[in-house]
Amino acid sequence: MLALLAFLAFGYAVSNPAHVRADHLACHAPFRGFDFDTFELEDYVTGYSQAIELATSGKAIPPAYTLSSGETIDVTYQGLESGARTARTAASTARTVPPSLYKSIAWIESAAGAWGNASGSVPFGGVGATLLSGDCGYGMGQITSGMGHSSAPPALEYGVPSARQAIIGTHPLFNIAEGVRILADKWNSAPNFRPIAGTGDPAALEDWYYAIWSYNGFAFSNHPLNPSLNPLRGDVWHCGEKAAPGYGSFVRSDYTYIELVYGCLRYPPAKPAAVVTAQANPGEGVSAAAAGGPFAVGDLVSVTGTAPECMKFRPTPTTEDGTCLKDGRQLEILGGPQPGIGLNSFWNVKISSGENKGKIGWAADQFLTKYVAPPPPPPPPVIGPPTIPPVSPADRYWLPQGFVIPDFGDVAVAAAFAPQHFLDCQDGGFGGGCPDMDYPTTIPGRGVTTHQDRTPAVSAGLASKFLGDPKLQYSGPTTLSLSVTSSGAATNGVVTVKNVGTWIAPFRVRTTADWIVVHHPGDSTRTLDASVAIGAESDVVIQQATANKPRIAKKGSDSVLVITVNPRFLTPGVGMSGKVYIEPLLGGGGVFVVDVSVAGGAGQTPGLSNKRVIPNVASDSP
Repeated sequence: MLALLAFLAFGYAVSNPAHVRADHLACHAPFRGFDFDTFELEDYVTGYSQAIELATSGKAIPPAYTLSSGETIDVTYQGLESGARTARTAASTARTVPPSLYKSIAWIESAAGAWGNASGSVPFGGVGATLLSGDCGYGMGQITSGMGHSSAPPALEYGVPSARQAIIGTHPLFNIAEGVRILADKWNSAPNFRPIAGTGDPAALEDWYYAIWSYNGFAFSNHPLNPSLNPLRGDVWHCGEKAAPGYGSFVRSDYTYIELVYGCLRYPPAKPAAVVTAQANPGEGVSAAAAGGPFAVGDLVSVTGTAPECMKFRPTPTTEDGTCLKDGRQLEILGGPQPGIGLNSFWNVKISSGENKGKIGWAADQFLTKYVAPPPPPPPPVIGPPTIPPVSPADRYWLPQGFVIPDFGDVAVAAAFAPQHFLDCQDGGFGGGCPDMDYPTTIPGRGVTTHQDRTPAVSAGLASKFLGDPKLQYSGPTTLSLSVTSSGAATNGVVTVKNVGTWIAPFRVRTTADWIVVHHPGDSTRTLDASVAIGAESDVVIQQATANKPRIAKKGSDSVLVITVNPRFLTPGVGMSGKVYIEPLLGGGGVFVVDVSVAGGAGQTPGLSNKRVIPNVASDSP
């Protein structure tokens, strides 16, 4: 740490280069990414943990296969290279990614507060929109690489997903497998385009340092000696662990991406009370909130888990807008809980510190934790590896892992992380792999050694559980003659997609014309590109249990598609025709084709679609 402070004294003024992702437009108006549906696992802690263990061991996904359309879906694990810069060996699938490492990455990447492949509005165990970020990151792994929608390839056509993109966007196992593939690619980019930590041993958690850095973008913003970061923040993020150094003093945005991932590796998040209760009392499904809630009147609580955003302190227990409160703000419980809309529940609270002290309002319980006084300041830095506070493995998302972050007390390590080495390598486009940044992760003279993941080996047989045996069945018209009134109202037809097999049946929806629109009933804001149908053997949650609501579920879930017309893309006075293709992405069922026509005399002057916009060309708003 003393060396770190010395480096910071140089005052490197380095700007953060823009993080450019090729072939992507923003995922907000007037642009859009793909509209995908997915299935959110109900037992998400166990389910996603097993899925990650399968993917990191290369056992999750079937070998590459070709659809009837001629497209190939290949999300198979490519294996890992190994060895130091001068002794690098070819990639082998026998070398695997430490599962806890990707579990931590998935926690950082997906929705705050829980693993998730779906949007926060979708209940665990339910079907709905896939989690989507503002830069078109899809699902649990927030996959952006290879998911571009503005060019073909990787898209099938401009604004039309390829089969590979569609299955990554809809099926949680394929999404996780692709995230693991991307991390493996980052590892394998050394030594040609990335430096090497340690001996380049994939079994050593410490040796993944540069691959983790690269997963979020190999930019100076993630350099541990970035002068914009507080040098007293500690070696890793506390990941919400109250007993960890830095809790109560530093928040998520105070750390580099590598420190976030390693922090959650050391301090795995605790399972939600509802999950712990359900596992202790199988079949009862009683959450802590249903038993009276985690808080009592008079409790002091802290705002937690909102970074880098904030929690809305609302005037009523609804989604009405309110004051923005950052992590660490203290509140006093006055009453509750009250049922929420799209959130678990609300508590009546009073701000007990800082700006607006004494103001009364409502806060969502998923962003509240009981207040714990911050720990005393950490002792002065010592020479040698840090003391790692013990973490109880009970009721954690994964087993706590031991490791040592780069030891800046060692001369070789300190020299490797000199900011100028990164800047020089960046100026050269990272060609040559930044050899000056190679550093040792085993330093016998200082008692520094590497650590391995303690997660037990996963059973390969679990893969069949996550893939199932899906088979699509269709009902609805194969020919539609649609019309549009002078007021712009269009007729429609309905197709129902059913999974007569088991588990998740992902499928793509593709049209041959922009004027043909496919959406779910009651949700015309999303023009579907791919969706899922769930087999009748599986529970699909309609309403998640909360403090004042019971769990409501049904067996299986059909996908109902409304096929209609967008009059803005019709040519007035000209009859038009096109097709809708509904294509399975996994399993059987064949392709369902709907011929769609619209008579002449309807329509308005065509405008630009919000799903197909030529870059750098002005568009009218829809």
